[in-house]
This record gives sequence, C-alpha cells and structure tokens, in this order.
Amino acid sequence: MPWTPTTSGFTRPLGPNEVFIKLVSDPGHALGREHWAPPRYIYGLVGFARSATNFDALQLVTSSFPAPQSSCARGIPNVIYKVPGSTDALNEWASQTFVVKADAPSADDVISTIAPAADAQLYYIPQSSELLLHTAHWRMDGVSGMLLLGQLVDLMTSHADTLLSGKLPDPFEAFDWGSESVRLSPSVEEAGNMPLTATEEHKAIAHGAVGTFALAAGALGVPYTGDASTLPSGTRAAKLKLSPRMTADARAAAKSRGVDITSAVHASLAAVNFRRAIPEHQGRHYTSTIKQSLRPYLPEPYSTPTAAAALFTSGWLVRVDASGTWDENARAHREYASTLVDVIKNLPTPTEPPSDMDISSMGIMEKYLNPEYGTPERGFSILNAGVGVKMLTRQGVVFVWTFRDQLTLRLVYNEAFHTPEQMNEFLKDVQGDLLRELEVTE
Repeated sequence: MPWTPTTSGFTRPLGPNEVFIKLVSDPGHALGREHWAPPRYIYGLVGFARSATNFDALQLVTSSFPAPQSSCARGIPNVIYKVPGSTDALNEWASQTFVVKADAPSADDVISTIAPAADAQLYYIPQSSELLLHTAHWRMDGVSGMLLLGQLVDLMTSHADTLLSGKLPDPFEAFDWGSESVRLSPSVEEAGNMPLTATEEHKAIAHGAVGTFALAAGALGVPYTGDASTLPSGTRAAKLKLSPRMTADARAAAKSRGVDITSAVHASLAAVNFRRAIPEHQGRHYTSTIKQSLRPYLPEPYSTPTAAAALFTSGWLVRVDASGTWDENARAHREYASTLVDVIKNLPTPTEPPSDMDISSMGIMEKYLNPEYGTPERGFSILNAGVGVKMLTRQGVVFVWTFRDQLTLRLVYNEAFHTPEQMNEFLKDVQGDLLRELEVTE
C-alpha cells in the first residue's frame, strides 16, 4: 500500500521483504545490538583541499538536508515518517541523528559501539575525515546508503558558497516541510507492482528460491572462539586492497576465463572456506548467498537515485561441493519474500551454529558515488568508500567492490567469535588464492 497522511506525517505497512529482514535483525535488540544493520562510510573526505578558505566541515554537514525516509521510526506493522512541526522539533531530530565522534580514530571503531536506534544516524569522525551512515537493514540496502552519501556530498558541494559565507538560513523556515514526502519510497513489492495473488508459476519460482535455504543444513564452518552459549560482542573488520595494476590484471584474467571478478573472488572464498574448515567438517559442502539488487529492474523513479532510501534487494543460497574445481565454482556463481517470512518464523534451532564466511558484492562503487564532486576550489575528493553489516553470529561476510580502480575485500565479523589475526589471515588466503588462480603477480 502507498504512503498515507497522518496528523503528524505519513505511514505505510511494512512489505514482506522488510518484515523478513526485521525478523532476522530484531532479536539482537535484547543485547543492545542489531544483526545485519548495514553501515556505509566514505572516508578520506578531502574538502576544498586546494583552497585557502578555512572550511568548517562540521557546519557544512549539519546544515545539509537529510533524505526523508532515513528518518522513518521503527513501527510494527507500519513504518512511520514524522514531519518536523517546529524549529525545536527539527533541532531535536538533528541532535539525535547527527553525531560527532571527535575522539574516535576511525569509522570502524564507531561501528562496534552503535546500538539500535529509532532513526538512521550520520556520524562524522574528524580524525579520519569520515562520514558514516548507519541504519537498520529493513530501511535500506547497501546501494541505498552509497547513493545517499553521494547525494549528501553533492548537496554540500552545491551549497558551498552559502555555507562558507556563514550566512545560513534557518533550516525549518527555509524548507516547505511535508513536501519531502514525494521522496518516500514504497516497499519493493509495491514499487515492482508485484501481484497480491501469485500465479502457480510465480509460486513455483518463489518456493524454489526459498527452498535453497535448506542448503544451509549440514554445511561447513570455520573454527570460532567460545561455544554455543557465547554472546556476541562488537562487529570488527579486516580489509585488503589490490593496487590499480593488480586490479586491472585480475579483471582481465577473470574475463579471459569467461567470469567476472566477483565470481572469481567467490570461487576463491569457497576454496578458503574448504581449506580452513573445522576438522570435523571436512568433506561437507559450502553454502553461500547470492544477493541481487532489484533496483535496475524497477520502473522509474524507483530505479533511480531519487528513491535511494529503500530496501530493494533479494537473495538465495547456493551449494558448492568440495569436489568442484575453481573454474567450475567461478562459473556457478552467476510470491519469494512472503514465503521466506513463514520459513524464518518456523526455522528449528540449528544443532550447531553456522560459522562460514559468505560474500556480498557492491561491484563498481562509482555507479553510486563519484570520486570527485564540484571543482578543486569548491568541491570534495572521496578517497575511499566502504560498506558492511553488523554481525551477531559466528559467520562473517566478505564485501567486495572496486573504487578508484582498486579491488577491496572487507571481511566483517564479530569479535566475540573470531580474532583479528584469524580474520586477517583468512582474507590474505582469499587474496592469495585469487591471484594464484588468475596467475596475477603482486
């Protein structure tokens, strides 16, 4: 159903895909955490680097207008957007959703401390010149976050002269509050005009995709710290980056084999899962997730950055057997949500906690975020960008993307179950396998 007006804003029911993500994420609230909450960040944010003007980054960021759906309060079964009714209300919202972490060395140090919140939050970390956008996964996906951060930097650039002058308008008086509702996105089911009543063909496809979740049973895992009673702690990350030359060579080598670089990384990730499996798991299959953005297949404006703040993704599981070769595995990695909700609600307690390392690819980050905004005198250079999720389980996820012609692998994990040394070595093993199979030298 579409958004409908209320006395204080707008509301709509959560869609099945959003309900599914909430079912996965919300149990962590009892521990003051939220599973799969996806932080996105841009760092090395160099503002007006070649200008003699004394630039106040904090003032510029806090004066920028946020994307409205990022303000949606958590509601069951509805999602709610409240329109600010006064200057005080707007200031209160800004104080709760924009946070300066002056003492934090980096965004990674902030991510591990963030608790669930009613609204999306934007953090500014001066020491590392980072902007960190953090929110519940049911509100938006990884692509959404990068699109929003790109729009934010673009907005800051376009208003640079006004902001630098120090003559800032009152944010409540300067905007027609309520008109921003045109940017509120529907659920993916509504955006895609998905029928309420599924045909037999649709049911068969949906049940086939949902059925892949059974592949998780009996899959291998890697060693972890603690036992089944150990509670999760903060999310941490290990990261590796290939040089532009190595990235270009790896892409070319993968293409010559008829696969893309993501498929090549996926095959190497599977190989390392097999090599580093718990000894008792030797001979088991590896199960991994195929995640798909539905945004390119939606009609306008939902396929465009205008509808950035939304959850427009889906996924299913695939099985990789230990007997498959690297080439075979690389080639293999090329009415759903509603059924999945019922499956998740009725899943039995696993006999052993899963502890495999999975993958999620963002592809070419420049599709969502420009490296440069504005001009050298009135603009920004974004030197790095990144994505991730909060992890409360023994599993980890390797996020893969390229930005400024460099392939990045970022493995997120929970520090209660894995050590930095273990995860760094795991990621180095993936990189080594990838370069060896593609015959790329460092």
